Amino acid sequence: MSVELTILTGLIALLALVGVIRPAMLFEYPVAGSMLMWFFLLPQAWRIESVGELNDFEPSLTWGYMILCMVMTAVGFWAGGIRATVTGRNDLAELRNKYDLNKLLVGAVVLVIVGGIAQILLSREVATMQVGEAFTGAVAFYVMISALLIYGASLGWLLYLYTRDKRALALALIGLAVTVPTILFAARRELSFTVVSIIFLGIWLVKKKSISRFLLIPLVFLGAVLINEAGAIRGYIARENSTLVGALSADELNDTSRSKNNYDEMASGISDIAITSWSDEYTFFSPYYNTLIQLYVPAFILGHDIKDGLKIKEDNNDEEYYNKYFANGATRTGFSDSFQAFHYFGCLVFFGISYFMGRLWKRANSGDILSQLYYMILLASGLKVFTESTSIFVGVLPLLFGSTYVIFRYARRPKIATAGNVTPHTPRRRVS
Repeated sequence: MSVELTILTGLIALLALVGVIRPAMLFEYPVAGSMLMWFFLLPQAWRIESVGELNDFEPSLTWGYMILCMVMTAVGFWAGGIRATVTGRNDLAELRNKYDLNKLLVGAVVLVIVGGIAQILLSREVATMQVGEAFTGAVAFYVMISALLIYGASLGWLLYLYTRDKRALALALIGLAVTVPTILFAARRELSFTVVSIIFLGIWLVKKKSISRFLLIPLVFLGAVLINEAGAIRGYIARENSTLVGALSADELNDTSRSKNNYDEMASGISDIAITSWSDEYTFFSPYYNTLIQLYVPAFILGHDIKDGLKIKEDNNDEEYYNKYFANGATRTGFSDSFQAFHYFGCLVFFGISYFMGRLWKRANSGDILSQLYYMILLASGLKVFTESTSIFVGVLPLLFGSTYVIFRYARRPKIATAGNVTPHTPRRRVS
């Protein structure tokens, strides 16, 4: 194993070990990201270097860049926590003084209803599609809006943990229950982690109760299996008309989701970084801008020509060479797209995202319910920064901020001036 990969392995192992030793820190962004990389990306890296299946490229460039990104992730989270301003631990009384909790519950209900309607429309659209048919603009729009279902369920869960209001618990259960068929029959990794993190993060942030190690070990094991065998599990479910439980208990899974060369996320990332370094052509901010256009400009309303016209055209003369090392079902990794955008300065993207997550984590631990909601929802998207792309994280922010701002603005109580803050009126003296 090369020196660079050894250093990368040690760095990730050190961060991941923190979550095992102190389960209360498991959901801190750098720790959760390192756990994911230990079970998912690092085994791919070890195999690539030992087998030498990418003889066209030298992976040391990628290992060095990943080391830099992981260091910036850890430093950014630490710096964000230091810079976050908190005013002591907020409790239920403070929460009631700040927000009308009944209005917050109404807002959560609205989110669940709107997200549920989008989920129903999405199911109808998908049911009419032919096998292999590309998603339409309407389907993409419904997928995005259906995320409001998770937002509402998360807010309902937080309200229940604070108030023990059974209406909030029922809302949270309804919202999360809708995800069960998708998890069981489609084996969606991100959705599975999102549900688990919402439940346990809420308990930690409100009740300060961390996951027991006896529960942590089997959850990590199941997560590792689901992460690495997602393609095989989905194939088994489709062939055998089974569920996630049946696939996990099967004697053998045949993975047909990858190409014969078994190029995976790390192989794609290594090739992308190497080709970008050779060509010296960078995309800068265009992937982030195009992601926002892709998500928030509905082609089924405005038309594909208008939507495509709004996007920045990316010249990719090496597309055929890129795709040579890319398999169906694999993703490019956030290391790849950040390097393609800004070369080594792409590590600052990891710093910025982690800095933002660090501020949220500090404020969430102080009892700020809005920060708690944001962190619970964004953690799964934040982990996709490592495995898929950094632009995905940027893409979810407008919907999250826009939908929750309206609700919390609606529920916020007017500030009441205290005696110490009131300036007594001094009558004007008549000038003779």
